[in-house]
Amino acid sequence: MEDYHGGLALPQTIPCKVSSESAGYVTMSAVARSDLPVEELASKILGVCGKNQVRVASILARGSLVSGDTRYRWAPIAVSSGDLAALLERFPDHDPQRVFDAASCMRMAFRGQRGEFEITRDAGRQKRLFRRKVFWDEALDLIQPLAPRCERYSYSDKADVFTVDLPLAALECLRGLGALLRFSSLETQLRALRSARIALYLRRD
Repeated sequence: MEDYHGGLALPQTIPCKVSSESAGYVTMSAVARSDLPVEELASKILGVCGKNQVRVASILARGSLVSGDTRYRWAPIAVSSGDLAALLERFPDHDPQRVFDAASCMRMAFRGQRGEFEITRDAGRQKRLFRRKVFWDEALDLIQPLAPRCERYSYSDKADVFTVDLPLAALECLRGLGALLRFSSLETQLRALRSARIALYLRRD
């Protein structure tokens, strides 16, 4: 295992070149320059490799990261193991014992015929014309008694990710709740759910 004791102290901000990528190919869009706080860059790295000190150190030393459709590049950083450990301590750990709190749920992720899609709290709370009930509240009332379990912590989303597998009856009920959604495109995708597993993202303060 490589030893990083000889590394340098981490700077507070890291100058980065930021560019877009699509389907694995670099686009022709302009490269932006941004001074990212070290915590922000670290959170993007953790979103890719988790709290693995060796892998985080390797990415910092490589000076390049692809997060989603964005590539970040910076001057390679050889950080000391002590400073890196102190940096990672600022970030939460996965806690499988966390209890599901519906009030903290920010979005739901599903798998439909066209792949994965999500419904955010803002979209789910918008009322459909002539409907008195709200999809978001009804869906959470359906899901909460099934005791979703905390599966992981998402550093890129700054959220605990809970999952739940719906019984067939609950899945059919959830599909029916699509009629409460204001956006017909979401209703169509919800009615075509392929998987009974739902991921729920709960913001951790």
